[in-house]
Amino acid sequence: MKFKPIWMFVICCITPFVLAYGAILVDWQPRDTTNKGLLLSKEIYVPNWQSSEHKLWSIALSAPDTCTSICNQQIKRLNKVYEALGKKQDKVSLVILGGEQSTSLTQYPSIDELTAGWLYLVDHHGLIVLAYPYDESEQKSRLMHKGLLSDLKKLLNYARSS
Repeated sequence: MKFKPIWMFVICCITPFVLAYGAILVDWQPRDTTNKGLLLSKEIYVPNWQSSEHKLWSIALSAPDTCTSICNQQIKRLNKVYEALGKKQDKVSLVILGGEQSTSLTQYPSIDELTAGWLYLVDHHGLIVLAYPYDESEQKSRLMHKGLLSDLKKLLNYARSS
């Protein structure tokens, strides 16, 4: 009877590892996610990234070399999203990846793996985390921007709590 507590302890310690190993073997992943953007499947870093001290996240626009009406439209929409951040604006910066135009936004070299016209969330190390596709429809674009805003606010709240 002395060994019963020891066996219970061993079983309680080993069970989570066995369950985790089983989940990995069957490639189990949750179907529902809370993020609205598309999570990138591989790590992509912005070259020559220079993070400001207080900027935790950046919203990046992937712009083609010659900025068309899509790019100008996305910059206007991007500024509206930035204004909607309110007092959290001091933790977020706006950048453009590629493009030849002169804007007030910080510009970095274009990245071949990114789709032109899409918006991306970039962390303070230069890692691109989430992607938000461009849509010409004003209604779909508004929903996408609301999703970006929701994801960004959630990430900023998580950063504050850690």
